[in-house]
Amino acid sequence: MAIDEAIMEAHSQNMCPPTLRLYGFSPPAVSIGLNQKLSQEIIENITKNGFQIVRRPTGGRAVLHLDDLTYSFIGKTTDDPSGFLSTSITAAYKQICLGLQNAFALLNIQPEIGQTARSYRHIADCFQSTCGADLHVSGKKLVGSAQVKRKNVVLQHGSILLKQEQNTMSYLLKEQIPDPNYELQLERHANLFDLTNNKLHLSQLEKIIKVGFEQAFAVSFETQTLNKFELNNIERLKANYQFKIKESAFS
Repeated sequence: MAIDEAIMEAHSQNMCPPTLRLYGFSPPAVSIGLNQKLSQEIIENITKNGFQIVRRPTGGRAVLHLDDLTYSFIGKTTDDPSGFLSTSITAAYKQICLGLQNAFALLNIQPEIGQTARSYRHIADCFQSTCGADLHVSGKKLVGSAQVKRKNVVLQHGSILLKQEQNTMSYLLKEQIPDPNYELQLERHANLFDLTNNKLHLSQLEKIIKVGFEQAFAVSFETQTLNKFELNNIERLKANYQFKIKESAFS
């Protein structure tokens, strides 16, 4: 999370180009929205099962980062001379999600952007609601995304589920499952590797996502390491996202 913000700061000062970043979490973790609260019972259940908890600079609900691929995209809006993202939050979401849709189309998968039909604040799990920032396949969420804008710089990041077990997040959040045979019935989300019949390696997927974003924005991305400005700011920014286990928490 600190790296995403460091890149965002660097881009705001013209110290790096628009950036697509693909990464994972080690050890696995649950990331929660900037203002999201969890009960102490849930916090203890997550941590006792070996998962860390980290805050995000963006809003939204809890995401389990296990057997997933996280992406982030950072760019400027059109009120900056070099920007190409819409100043409209909804439109910028669609622009960035198009990069993912292009990539999935290369895999013969056609996910659709969700719609915000009702408030999801009462739902703890990001993948149990689908809004205009998300992509779903036949009603099952495949990608959950969130966005933050600071002046004319947008950071959007999200989780692409690859092969995540259907009920792990439900267990961590201590949700009540009404049917004792739910394991035979409940599919909470879509998994990309299921949709591709497990015929896709992570390295292939990363290349395909890169192509999808290049098509969406008519640009060419080059692999780069973090620059000095970004590296110097990461340690300072880490404190923003470290979750204090003993902090007050309420549902």
